[in-house]
Amino acid sequence: MKEKHYLEKKTVDGKEFFYLPVGSEDHGRPTYVLWIARRFVKTDEKGYNFIEFPVEGCSITTGKGRGLILRPGDKNLFKIVIPCGYRGRSYIENIICEDEPQVYKFLEFHSPRGSTGVDEGALILTRSPKVKVEWSRTGRLYGDPSHGITVLYLNGQKEELNCVDSEDLELLERELE
Repeated sequence: MKEKHYLEKKTVDGKEFFYLPVGSEDHGRPTYVLWIARRFVKTDEKGYNFIEFPVEGCSITTGKGRGLILRPGDKNLFKIVIPCGYRGRSYIENIICEDEPQVYKFLEFHSPRGSTGVDEGALILTRSPKVKVEWSRTGRLYGDPSHGITVLYLNGQKEELNCVDSEDLELLERELE
């Protein structure tokens, strides 16, 4: 199932522009502001505007400062956030896909200065229909795994392979063919 993110709106000279603040660093400041072409904006039954990740048929251009512009293109955009443990930090260690992706990493602080935890996330722009993300995390995990691999598919499906390294996964794939 695809992830739904509600959008914010700015109106200038009677024109509406939709955007998504990406990340939440110190005191809630976003890492990026993702401006979204109207083609990708959807509306729910209550009239709220949203975007669904992963996004098919898009490209990203870099604007001024923290601005990213999502517009029609020939790539796919995936979004992932790795939750950390209490007072810990998460890390995206490796991103594996068929081509060389454009990666826009961001942080999400759990408190104004991040003292209760910092999640790491990424926007991944690629032609590939699936993306493997190797990650690790610290903090009080309360039984959750400290490392693993998440596989994201274009249809919104997500597979979690907890406590598995990429070398172990490759060995399993070869042995079980």
